[in-house]
Amino acid sequence: MATPKIEKINLDLLLEFSASLPASPRIFARLSQLISNEDTALDYITSLVKMDPGLAAQILRVTNSAYYGASFKINDLDTAISRIGFREVQKVLSMVVAHDCFYQALPAYDLTATEYADSCIDVAVASEVLAKRVGLDPNAPYITGLLHLIGKLAINLYLERLEQMVNLAGFAERKKKPILQVEIDLLGMTHFRAGSELLRHWQFEANTWQPVKTQANPDFAGSHQRHTAVLSLAIWIAQQLDGYDFEAETPANVKKALQDLNIDPLDIPMLIDDVRFETIDRKNMLSMLL
Repeated sequence: MATPKIEKINLDLLLEFSASLPASPRIFARLSQLISNEDTALDYITSLVKMDPGLAAQILRVTNSAYYGASFKINDLDTAISRIGFREVQKVLSMVVAHDCFYQALPAYDLTATEYADSCIDVAVASEVLAKRVGLDPNAPYITGLLHLIGKLAINLYLERLEQMVNLAGFAERKKKPILQVEIDLLGMTHFRAGSELLRHWQFEANTWQPVKTQANPDFAGSHQRHTAVLSLAIWIAQQLDGYDFEAETPANVKKALQDLNIDPLDIPMLIDDVRFETIDRKNMLSMLL
């Protein structure tokens, strides 16, 4: 099959198109920082949520759900957030953001909406579990895990806007090439770089965008090597949730991540079980909320 005729990605144009993506991830990142500070006023959190109408509407729907035992309907955001309480805000927001922003089909990568959303949530939860395991604040790793594939979302949108949609995953399979190589050949940019550039443009902290950029190569993560190791290991663990092969060779980048995080390889089955339990729990919560 002939190579598709696609123009190389113009980064400025990709960032411009990405302005139409939901604002929720950016707001959630800021909210996570604020919620971790007990001195933050609840009304300030409410004001940030109001910046994203879609997110605000989802929060109202969630707080009126049976999960929170709503006995009467609430129509204003201040009362809604007060109802669920300060400690529940972040948990609810993370689930709402995941559902609201990542339940989208990506034809460029041959991903259904469910596959894309599940991948983002699985890696986010795995990142959180690992961060707690190695003594890191779990907020940044969770956000990084949630956004680790946002480059694919941005590239898919870019190709749609320019009416140059092509199934990159299908082309990679036919040519028996890694998807990253196909992205470089056709687009001049991997989804790792596209995602990191987008997160930098959105003014995320380096401990979020740097792991996205170097998720397959922790050696190049500089001072963010442990955060990158968490993401690399979380991605691999998420892939093992449907069944872990004890006899399969562990990838080199996973071995490196285990070493960087000082995790005994013998602990892998336990970590997978922990992530599986948390993932099922979060998805059950999401099904009750939305």
